[in-house]
Amino acid sequence: MSKRTTIREIAELAGVSPGTVYKILHDKGNVSNRSKAAVDKVLAATGYASDEYFAATAKACRIAVLAPAYTIGDYWSRIYEGIKVAVKQSGYPGVSLDFFYYNQFDVYSCLAAHRLLLEKKPDAVIVGTIFLEETMDFCLSLEEASIPYALVDSNLEGLHPLAIFAADQLSAGKAMAHLLTASTRPGSKLAVFESKRSGARFSVNSMVRRDGFIDFLKAAGREKDLIETCYTSTVPSENEDAIRRLLEDHKEIEGIAVLNSRGSSIAEVLDKLGRKDIKLISFDMTMQNVEFLRKGNISALLCQHPYWQGFEAASTLIRHQIQGKEPASVLNLLSIDIVLKEIVDFYKDNGS
Repeated sequence: MSKRTTIREIAELAGVSPGTVYKILHDKGNVSNRSKAAVDKVLAATGYASDEYFAATAKACRIAVLAPAYTIGDYWSRIYEGIKVAVKQSGYPGVSLDFFYYNQFDVYSCLAAHRLLLEKKPDAVIVGTIFLEETMDFCLSLEEASIPYALVDSNLEGLHPLAIFAADQLSAGKAMAHLLTASTRPGSKLAVFESKRSGARFSVNSMVRRDGFIDFLKAAGREKDLIETCYTSTVPSENEDAIRRLLEDHKEIEGIAVLNSRGSSIAEVLDKLGRKDIKLISFDMTMQNVEFLRKGNISALLCQHPYWQGFEAASTLIRHQIQGKEPASVLNLLSIDIVLKEIVDFYKDNGS
């Protein structure tokens, strides 16, 4: 590996300034992806490496990812995509990923994944939160073992993660209530759906969103309009009869909030029943949700940028483990975007 090539020569070959090359070699300041790609190409061709750059690329870092199993196009698949892209773009060959999946509707599957991951003793962990108490215990185990970790999807108080990348779920719940009260008549009923999960648990986000939803209704004087119910994500055939009975028993229902990303499960039933008159709001740009948004069975989707959550969590852990850099902020709340039918075909959450 030759060091005879100078920074100025690299800059000329890459078509950037020497200052940009310096920033890339020492990871200082913001540099565009295009400039970084051009410089990296020249570095590879010339065999150049500064002492710091070479030392960093020689380090190993095993990052474990603990989060729900996914299907293509769902919320968690976007988080995983962001994580993988961050590792690839880091340029450090010693960084590796090990995934520990669990069934997000089964607390016992989650506990089994916790045990398996802790046995592997990774260098750092990205934690996707679903079950509150179990995730709290798991993160405390990481802290006892001095393993740095980053949280995605939720902010759990009382823990000491290296960083958190999530949306403000309380505000998200309030936003859902705001949208539904604005699009339904005063005195009409608003149904809130949560998913059944084994082990008598609710997801962390659903609980916080519910609190935000109720807070808004109370402030608006409509708390008596609330109807709370559950649906199943694992046995969809059970939903149609249950939702039909709900609508027959409460003919004044005009709005439905689904507190997770499975709004399509309810929208599918409403579509079969021909009930496009009911306003339905859910979370996340899953392929199924987008389909029903286009058809009009879902009125709006709240997007919380899963791709960027995964990307930033992985990038932060890599910088910490490889370069010894502390994050600028522990709590990083991403924006919540409201996506409607009219703009869904133009909306992207990964910068593409």
